[in-house]
Amino acid sequence: MFYYDLFETAGKYTSLQEMVDTLSKDSYFCDEMKQVVPLLLKNNNAYEKPDNSHLMNFPLKLHGIYTKSQIQVAIGTSTLEKKSPAREGVERNKNTKVEAMFVDIIKNREEGSTTDYDDKALTSNLFQWDTQNRVRSDSNEGKAYINQTQTMLLFVREQKNFAEDKSRTMGYVYLGKVTLKDWEYKNLGTRYQMQIRWKMVDEIPASVMHYARMKEVI
Repeated sequence: MFYYDLFETAGKYTSLQEMVDTLSKDSYFCDEMKQVVPLLLKNNNAYEKPDNSHLMNFPLKLHGIYTKSQIQVAIGTSTLEKKSPAREGVERNKNTKVEAMFVDIIKNREEGSTTDYDDKALTSNLFQWDTQNRVRSDSNEGKAYINQTQTMLLFVREQKNFAEDKSRTMGYVYLGKVTLKDWEYKNLGTRYQMQIRWKMVDEIPASVMHYARMKEVI
């Protein structure tokens, strides 16, 4: 995760030890880290809890805030050798049967898009989530959701960019493992998508609930 905090592409080092050894020789980098890390810790206002996914050696903390690159490393779709190319709102590791859902409450709809994603918290224990419009109940993805054959992890943020600084990207709050409550088809005219209601293993914190109930598209 730290590697992708520093570098945008994979393959710069063959091992984490090589990265640490190289960076430790850079006095400017070391001095900057000594100044930055205490400031980050002081300003960290995320009230983290132990993870509830029960995944082996999973590095994320419940209610912690993470970048998409960090999450991709955590679920194993990005490595030192290869960075995940995924740009969709979900990220699947087929080997470990883990799927991360990335949700923006306030949507920034791409030009020409006709899909209306109504993702929001219904209560602190229930979250509504719309699949992509190609996902039907008889598709592989749909069957995985219905039969709960994979671990589903929910990541939520208010919107993609900070309102006061559009050049800065918001991180996702890790809301932990969710399980299926129920689902139905959402009629899009000529297409359908699944609208799923997930039960939270741990309640959504108040700091997220105040915006997670919103429904807005920009």
